[in-house]
Amino acid sequence: MERTNSGLVLLVVFVLFALYFVPFYPEGRTRFELTDWATTAALVETSSFDLSEVKKSSKIELESVVNREGGIYSTKAPGLSLFSIPVYVVSKIFLGEPSPGNVKIYWNIHRLLLSALPLLMLGGWLYNREVDSFSLAALLFVTPVFAYSLFLYSHVIAALLAYMGFRLIYDYRRVTPETCFSAAFLLGVAVLCEYAVIVPSIVIGAGLLFTDSLERFRRMLFFASGLLPSLVLLVIQQYFVFGSPFAFVDFTSISYPSLEAIYTYSISPSAGLLFFSPLLIFGLFALSSPDSAGRNRFRVKILIILVTFLAVCGSAATFSGESAGPRYLIIIVPFLLDAFFDGEVEEYPSFWRGFLFSVSLVLTSVPLLSYPFAPTALSYPHNSFWIPLLTRFELYPATAAQFYGFAQDYWTAAPIGILLFAVLFFVWRDAKRRVPFGVGLAGGIAIVCAYLFAFSLESGEAAEYLQEVSGLFGR
Repeated sequence: MERTNSGLVLLVVFVLFALYFVPFYPEGRTRFELTDWATTAALVETSSFDLSEVKKSSKIELESVVNREGGIYSTKAPGLSLFSIPVYVVSKIFLGEPSPGNVKIYWNIHRLLLSALPLLMLGGWLYNREVDSFSLAALLFVTPVFAYSLFLYSHVIAALLAYMGFRLIYDYRRVTPETCFSAAFLLGVAVLCEYAVIVPSIVIGAGLLFTDSLERFRRMLFFASGLLPSLVLLVIQQYFVFGSPFAFVDFTSISYPSLEAIYTYSISPSAGLLFFSPLLIFGLFALSSPDSAGRNRFRVKILIILVTFLAVCGSAATFSGESAGPRYLIIIVPFLLDAFFDGEVEEYPSFWRGFLFSVSLVLTSVPLLSYPFAPTALSYPHNSFWIPLLTRFELYPATAAQFYGFAQDYWTAAPIGILLFAVLFFVWRDAKRRVPFGVGLAGGIAIVCAYLFAFSLESGEAAEYLQEVSGLFGR
């Protein structure tokens, strides 16, 4: 029987999901995302980074800001705000001046075009390169990239730019200086969006030292030149806003990666990348492939994953607030999925491919089925926070239906469940061996549902958070 490729259908499912799921929340619960939007609005409306006027006119709450010399300034990387200026200007033609009545619409347009669209574009590019539906679905739906592509965060666009910069250099047998410049320019833009991308950027640049000697110096020179515009822009912005060109560098927050941090961000139920998306284990297995271990491309990829992970763990003490998954590790997710796109995991056992896929889909999607941002203080947020919000407090996901006056209830949440089921169906339909793959899918769902519903973990610790969040929605 001839195998099909439902990649185009999966792209459509992602578009429908992004359009229907509208995670905007009351009482300042979207304040972290609104900081980037408010910075864009301030740049257009007042030609400055001071958020005071926008905050006053829009009546919004902001997070990750500092008060300095009578003004309010974002401490986040400025890239997302700078690059969304055209989106804001065009939106303003139809929406008018920022106000409490149109902030949600402004935010929705920005998060669709600056978070969801970049992921869709990468998915479309991979589909045109005949990547199979299993690998495409892995990118779109079963890692924290999925959740954060639906919010207005800079992590997804920064990760995708870094990955494309990597591929521009290391996908080709002959690396030209001009290609190095283009790749470095993308990496520089990514650094402007998310400071942590400087780590993989350094690794990618260092990898040029091991390319062939002909034109090696020119490659390095062009690479440095490609990074320079974004770094100069960042230094200037930091100087005029904070009085120091290197204000974004906080060496006091950098430490060695502790064992606790390594556990937390690798396999812990609270923020472990491999817990939220165990399918990525296949990406780790592929790194040990004898066929790829000696190639410069794979050496660089391994170092990007390892060094970035350790760097995040070394800075873990600075991470706080609420989270829908390990967003600081989104940078390395495309590199872990790289082996999927190259077909290196296609021959792995069908049962385990199905099992890990369904487990990853459920654990990644559960935060989206209610209020998605769990306190980082909780050790088992799936079990103690997200599922109780959904089942006990009946707090269903925010959707586009609320724009038209529908209640936030079971019926408006049902299309999200249908779309997630569609992902499972089309990936199963395209499987090489449907029976063991389907058994794996069912087994994975059964196991993860047992974890979610059969146990009551840290119910006491979560009670205060549950009451606080449910109270915001009148539950």
